[in-house]
Parts: sequence; C-alpha cells; structure tokens
Amino acid sequence: MSNSSLKHPKALPICFLTEMWERFGYMLISTTVIFILIQRFNLDDSRANIIVGSFTAILYITSVLAGQIADKIIGYYRSVILGGIVLVIGYSYLALAQDLFTFCVALGVVCSGTGLLKTNVGSYLGHSYDASDTHRQSGFTIFYVGINIGALVGNIMAGYIYKYLGGSAIFITSAFMLIVGTLTFYFGFKLMNLKLYRREVTIYSWIAAIVLTLIGAIIGVIVIYNPNVSSVFFALVIIFSLFVLFKGAKGSQDFKKALSYLVFLFIAVFFWALYNQLFMSLNLFIERVVDHKILGFISIPTQAFVAFNNITILIGGVFLGILWKKVNILDVYKYLTGMFLLVFMFTTLIVGIHLSGKSTTQLVNGNWVVLSYIILALAELFVSAIGLSLATRLAPKGQVGGYMGLWLVNMGVGGYVAGVIANVAAIPEGVTNIIELKQVYLGSFNIFSIIGVVAFVLTVFAVVLIKKLLGEEA
Repeated sequence: MSNSSLKHPKALPICFLTEMWERFGYMLISTTVIFILIQRFNLDDSRANIIVGSFTAILYITSVLAGQIADKIIGYYRSVILGGIVLVIGYSYLALAQDLFTFCVALGVVCSGTGLLKTNVGSYLGHSYDASDTHRQSGFTIFYVGINIGALVGNIMAGYIYKYLGGSAIFITSAFMLIVGTLTFYFGFKLMNLKLYRREVTIYSWIAAIVLTLIGAIIGVIVIYNPNVSSVFFALVIIFSLFVLFKGAKGSQDFKKALSYLVFLFIAVFFWALYNQLFMSLNLFIERVVDHKILGFISIPTQAFVAFNNITILIGGVFLGILWKKVNILDVYKYLTGMFLLVFMFTTLIVGIHLSGKSTTQLVNGNWVVLSYIILALAELFVSAIGLSLATRLAPKGQVGGYMGLWLVNMGVGGYVAGVIANVAAIPEGVTNIIELKQVYLGSFNIFSIIGVVAFVLTVFAVVLIKKLLGEEA
C-alpha cells in the first residue's frame, strides 16, 4: 500500500518498467507481422489482413480470460510471471517458424501470454494503492507514459531491425526484451518486498492456470489460422457479450444504462476497425506508395510512422489531462469529439493522394501520413479512456468488471472487423504499378472515410438518445 512518506507505492517503477518492455516487444511485432506474412509466407493481402485482424482480436479477448486466472486462481503477481514466460516462448517460436501453421501457433501463444502479463501488471498496480489514495490517478498517468515510451521506441526500431537484420531478429529482440521485463518484475518484487494479494496457491491452482492459458492459446491458433472459424467465433463472442451486458439489469434504469452502453460499444467497433488499419492497409500503403522522407529530408522506415501516434498520445494526454481538470465536459461529448476527429484521418490521406497526382507515379508525401496519425492519436485519447469511464458509470451494481471486460472484447471485435474491411484495400495479385496502387488505396480510403462519417452521425444520434434515456446520469 502507499507509504505515508511517499507519493506512490513501491510497485509503480517496477510495473512501469515491466510494461514498458512488454509494449516494446509487442510493437516490434504488431507493425511488422503483416510484412512477414506477405513476404515470408507469400500470402496475398486478403489472407494476411484476416490473420492480423484475428490476431489483434484474440489479443484483447484473452485479456478477459487472463483477468479471471488472476482474480480467481493464482493472483496478479504469478499471472504476470506466467505471462512473461509464455510470451518468451511465443516470441522464440515465431523466430523458428518455417510454415504458416507453425507461425499461427506461435501467434496464439503470444496472445495468451500478452493477456496474462499486460492485463495483470495494471491490476497489480491498482491494488497497490489504497482505495482513497489521491495519487492513484497520477500514478496511472505515469504508468501510461511507460506504456507509450515502450511502444514509441519499439515502433521506431522495428523498421530498422526488419530492414537490416530480418524478421527473425524482430522476434528474438522481442523475446529478449520480455526476458528483461519479466526479470525486472520478479527481482523488483523480491527486492522491494512487495505484497502478494493471493497467498494461498496450490499446485492444483498452477495446473488450472496453465491449462486455461493453453486453452486460450489453442482457441487463438484455431481462430487465427482458419478464416471460416474466425467469423463463427466472433459471432458467438458477440452473442455472449449481449448476455453479459443485460444479465445484471434488475430494473428499467439498469436496462436503460445497459442499452446506452450497447450503443457506445457498437459505435466503438467502427472506431477500432478504422484505428487498426495502422497495422494492415495503412502499413502496406506506406510501404508501397508513400515517400518515406518527412519534413523534406528525414527518411524513416514504414513502421516508424506509427511512432507519431505514440508521441501525440504522450504529449496530448498531458494537455487533455490538464484541460479536463479545468473544464467539465460530459463523457458523451468527449466521445463525440473523438469520432469527429476520426473522420478527418482518412480525409487527410485522400488529400495527400490527390496532391501527389492520382494518375502519376509520384509518391504520396509522407507528411500527410504523419498528420493523419496525429489526428488518429487525438481521436484515440477522446474515445479510449472514455469507454472505460462509461463502463464504470453505466454498469449495474456488481457488474463493473464485466462491463470493463466488454470494452476489451469490443476492441477485439473491432480488430477482427479491421481485418475484414482492410480487404477493401487489398491489392490484386500482380498489380505493382504505382498509379494503379494509388487508385486502389484512394478508393478504399474513400470507403473508410464514409464509414467514419456514418460512425460520427450514429454517435450524434446516440448522444441525443442517451441524454433522453439517462438525463443527468448521461
């Protein structure tokens, strides 16, 4: 717990460093996996997009299972250690994979390990603060900075490692950083004499945790490798989510809150589907038709463009945090602002393509991509945190954990939908001419912009509806 002589618990720097290294390793992979699928395994854009979309989705959905493993079976500390070990195995297996199925097996293992580590580092930190500790929010802000520093460095380095050392080096580097992160948590825990929040753990508890982790990995493999199975799986996930959403509603007001949250979850699927194009169609767009020189003279690899997203979140998060303390704006209006910004992300790219000459071989100016990623990061700041805030405010008594889990599931469903709609931008086999490539991407970005406009209009109607349903509670 918080020490009276300190502002924050001793767990904060340990959790900060552990999650920083985890995000570093994850970002190395997430921004590179689409290229490895296409270049190493000779997949077309469509198959690669579905695999990346399913991988992204399972990453979030396994977090719900990981939370249960920690809460009910072995606790947060042991879950983090187990997750670190599983991740090292998964990353190492990715480096050794010589065929697509083996590669997908490794991706499934990575999903299961990520859920255990990422989910429970934050949960452990949360339990390290007293319920009334006023430093909790600033502590999590510091923790969030660690996440984004890891992501920022990972995104900057990914392209250089992949270009000069190859895909296997990406996975080996990720595995090494996870070893560093896991050892940081293990020895930091011992040296700082941190508290175990679940002391009674038997061998049977460990067996149960490992079996559930394996089940999560197996489900991940099946869904990631089989496109037909993935569509059925996510349909079942949506049905189960609806059950969780409404099962705790005991009166008309609870039902109205559940309905309101469902509306926001539905709209958020649009947001995450467009957001995750970062790792699919947008990565391929940058690689194929964008001039990698930014500001006219600095040339950066494809993966490094995502770093501008991280920089904006780091800086913008600070300014918005200060703003929210001075200006009281309803969560629904913040959410609406985020969806409004999303519309301009792809509009910016459309302008960039037109200015490059859609019927010429001139590459698209990289500065337009930078601007679009900055806009997307600002949209994320408005939407992501607000979603979790709405979960805590709209959940019936005793259902907060379930509602927060639904937000993670929602992000997962959005990831899968991202893989599906990314195929609008899939390049037909044999097409390499820059003019034809730009025409395909221009058409797809027009469609993505329309999706963004529809999502924004739906959000406007949703805000009006929810204000009527909930009144002052909105």
